[in-house]
Amino acid sequence: MDLKTNRSAYLSPPHDGRQPTGEELPLTRHSRHHGPNKPRYTPQQHLPTLPTTLRLIRDHLRLSRVTAHARHGISPSYLSQIERGERTPSIETLEMIIAGYKLTPVLARHLWDLRTPAQDLPAVENLRQCVNENVGLMAYLHDLEVRGVLAAYVDPMWNVLACNGLFWSLTPDLNETKCIPAWLFSPIARTVLLQWRSEAAYSVATIKGALARYRGSEQAHALIRRLHSDKDFQELWSGTIDVAYGRDTNHLLHARNPATEELGSYRLCVADVTQNQHVQLITAIRTRYSGPKFSQPH
Repeated sequence: MDLKTNRSAYLSPPHDGRQPTGEELPLTRHSRHHGPNKPRYTPQQHLPTLPTTLRLIRDHLRLSRVTAHARHGISPSYLSQIERGERTPSIETLEMIIAGYKLTPVLARHLWDLRTPAQDLPAVENLRQCVNENVGLMAYLHDLEVRGVLAAYVDPMWNVLACNGLFWSLTPDLNETKCIPAWLFSPIARTVLLQWRSEAAYSVATIKGALARYRGSEQAHALIRRLHSDKDFQELWSGTIDVAYGRDTNHLLHARNPATEELGSYRLCVADVTQNQHVQLITAIRTRYSGPKFSQPH
């Protein structure tokens, strides 16, 4: 694996028209009647697929298959086959659906990722070994710590492959799971992150994006097994169709240092380290605190 450090911004990969693979996402089916008060599908915390994601988007827009036809021109019967996984939409058909639903570029990318075969992802232990044995990458972590920058190498599911001491210091108990999403839904994270709900929602949206691309990987299955029983995760997963790729550097993270109780704001950046995007670098640069107002301990 080529582990050349790439400090450029996160770039969206091109999509193609290959056929999808992956597991079906179980849904709780409600009434077949469509109307403003019709109950929504309730997505379970399993791996997403193109058919069920299209169904969830249409339900979120509160469209019947008939009213959806008026938007994108896909017949109700054909749309039903697509949403049940009986037919795979062509590139042209998926483009019509995206345009008809007026989806954001991020949601459109998510659908294209789901239409494309799941990408391979090396086992987390293999990635961890590759990173820790790379002298240049580990030296860079140390250099960032000297400069006061929190830094960690992660895989696409945000399993920690290696990190510097500053990163560990702000995330107590992370060394037990070495999985940032799992840590984020732990009790300690709620005391560290001052806007926990917002950060948790962003994490879930990011997880959905990663799961689409690597839905066949052991990391994807392990992450869902780890989080699916958490009530807050369930609520955030089923409450929105939001998906995220990368993070706006102007969206600061506000945290309380668990050792000193000092408040800090951090500018996060996520960058690919490898061309295949199997290893990413998270950096957090501390800035002047600008988060919620709290009284500082004396």
